[in-house]
Amino acid sequence: MSRPPHPPPYPLGALALVAALFGVPLCGAGAAAQEAPPPPPRAAASIGGTVVAGETGQPLPFSVVALLPAYSRRFTDQTGAFTFAGLAPGSYRLLVRQIGYNPLDTVFAVRADSVVGIRITLTHVAIQLPPVTVTGRTTCVGPRGAIAPELAAVFDQLLENARRFELLADSFPHRFRIERVFSTVDREGRNEVSQVDTFERESSYRWPYRPGRIVGPASGPLNNERLVRLPSLPDFADSTFVRAHCFRLVGTDTLAGSTFIRLDFTPVATLSATDVEGTAYMDPATFQIRYATVRLTRPEREIPGVAAMAATIHFSEIAPGILMHDHVRAVETFESSHTPTERIEEQRLLGVHFLRPLIRTQ
Repeated sequence: MSRPPHPPPYPLGALALVAALFGVPLCGAGAAAQEAPPPPPRAAASIGGTVVAGETGQPLPFSVVALLPAYSRRFTDQTGAFTFAGLAPGSYRLLVRQIGYNPLDTVFAVRADSVVGIRITLTHVAIQLPPVTVTGRTTCVGPRGAIAPELAAVFDQLLENARRFELLADSFPHRFRIERVFSTVDREGRNEVSQVDTFERESSYRWPYRPGRIVGPASGPLNNERLVRLPSLPDFADSTFVRAHCFRLVGTDTLAGSTFIRLDFTPVATLSATDVEGTAYMDPATFQIRYATVRLTRPEREIPGVAAMAATIHFSEIAPGILMHDHVRAVETFESSHTPTERIEEQRLLGVHFLRPLIRTQ
């Protein structure tokens, strides 16, 4: 159903952000399930180890490890331990990543019937950031351009946030329950709740990002609502989304009383259709994304009567270094002649049910 020029006082066409904001697996290549391939029939070796922090020696739980070409990405357990079994003799490439730490990439040989135990030490990422510097809006002419080392380092950590969420969705399928509260604000600033509901969705739900195709038709369990596809965490590692946007490292900034690394993104100058721009706020100690603010560009082209549309997304940990959206607040602002003047949708994550245990021993 298309949105009428004059919105009704109840949320018939209210924002439906869950399609993008909760449980969407990464659109890009490289997704891998947690199950291991069957071992080769010949004499097999095994490699086991633990990932620890170089500064403290403490285990790094839920690190991401891969042993190529035999095993693609998987999480370590809650003690940072992993095992790769059933290996044929030969050369292997070991990749280890943890958010906030410099990655390890090494190659070594494995002999027949050998059992190898290793301790992997990762060092913390150190990035020198200036205070926030806002010099005004600039024309965006390319997604990456001549990327500065500081931006490259911060952007890589943003990718790591997205990759971990992708691996979570693929390795540990889950369903989540969302509460939505719709309200309207009239010309006198009075706020009135018009609808409260809950619904469930599975992590397998996908709505891939397409440049300029942000507003979609009504579909699925959201009934007659017109869907607006604001970016989700996995989009930051989706090559299609990255190519369609410019990223600018602003520096450190303050939000909700805390200091964060601020990374802005805007559509490329050649993208004239309705799309999204916004800011990612990352913890300077852990490099975990904590907030994202997003705004619809040129909303009037797709949704008559809407002057602006913006949302704030909050992230929290469900396991060490693994984040999920737990609160979203979206606001539609209508043209001055309309009543109501604003329509607000708030979503809260009520619970997550994993179809297989999230914490387990490797």
